[in-house]
Amino acid sequence: MGQTQSTPLSLLLTNFGDVKSRGHDLSLDIRKRKLITFCRSEWPTFGVGWPTEGTFCLPIVLKIKSRVFLPGKEGHPDQIPYILVWQDLVENPPPWMAPFLSSGTYKILTARPTKPPKPQTSTAPIFSDSQDLLLIEPPPYQHPPLAPQPVPLPAPDPAPLPLEEPPVRDPGFRHPDSTTALPLREIGPPDETGNPRLQYWPFSTSDLYNWKTQNARFSDNLKDLIALLDSVMFTHQPTWDDCQQLLRILFTTEERERIQLEARKLVPGDDGQPTANPDLINAGFPLTRPLQDDWDYNTGEGRGRLLIYRQTLMAGLRAAARKPTNLAKVYSIVQGKTESPSSYLERLMEAFRQYTPMDPEAPENQAAVVMSFVNQAAPDIKKKLQKLEDLEGKQIQDLLRFKNS
Repeated sequence: MGQTQSTPLSLLLTNFGDVKSRGHDLSLDIRKRKLITFCRSEWPTFGVGWPTEGTFCLPIVLKIKSRVFLPGKEGHPDQIPYILVWQDLVENPPPWMAPFLSSGTYKILTARPTKPPKPQTSTAPIFSDSQDLLLIEPPPYQHPPLAPQPVPLPAPDPAPLPLEEPPVRDPGFRHPDSTTALPLREIGPPDETGNPRLQYWPFSTSDLYNWKTQNARFSDNLKDLIALLDSVMFTHQPTWDDCQQLLRILFTTEERERIQLEARKLVPGDDGQPTANPDLINAGFPLTRPLQDDWDYNTGEGRGRLLIYRQTLMAGLRAAARKPTNLAKVYSIVQGKTESPSSYLERLMEAFRQYTPMDPEAPENQAAVVMSFVNQAAPDIKKKLQKLEDLEGKQIQDLLRFKNS
């Protein structure tokens, strides 16, 4: 309490190692600076009640998520990994979040299941919350095992029942485009080991068409396409065949071969580090269709293989996105007259990542980032920043605070 009271955002930053690991488990890449920017500068502007220091209130998190996942220019694909990880932390909280969740913010999660006894009164708000009612059609095939309570099953009208429980999680599963049918869904009771049984639905033609037409080519817009696939890997849990379909639809032959080449360099060995063992590489990232018994999504071993494959594929995608060092591209990033410092900084750091081998967030590279930030700032801001003492020793956070003061 007192002067050091924690906020949801500060709690995540204090435990950022765990947050980043959670993102890695979901095949998502999370960076601290972007998390701060989105939480404090972007999400509060969406008009859904997001506080500048964040919240663990799931309905608000899902409203942010629905805005982030909007198709086309209305969406924010670069923010997808961050809101997905935030949601996952709320729905599957680690121990260090317990003090916040016990205060009542998390109890909203358990308020949902109390509504099934009143399906008629809750049907309307559920329909108004969803963006595409067609998406709700498939779940009835999987929901009888998800509603074991005696109250939902005997209900005379089964339609509201499948609709009643998913709203907490479905918004993310319905997106990344609005016509999504998930390849893998839970169905039936768990197996003898307690793992859920999964049933397979292939990608729909409309999903693939929308993803292709609403996103620029990989060579033209790396960031948005990577963000889209990050979300697809998390929400859809695609099989090996699904991944090949995505590669064929979204990438040219040259891009596809480059992604696969880079991915095979990153297949983890027994120690978790990239291996040069060709047998392990072929087993972990096969170029031809593997034996389905070894990659069965209804076995623990198969799910493990698929998870490693998806993570390796995304790592290869990011590696293939890196272009030859071109400092001229970095120097071409200049702050617009009305551009916010945080937005300008994100563009600059993205250029460092894309056109240089540097990690702009690494301490040893801070001086280079600071000097570019200053020299390429808007003229009036540049003059003020250049008057600061020990400019080379400043951190980016110092400059942002100065510019906002």
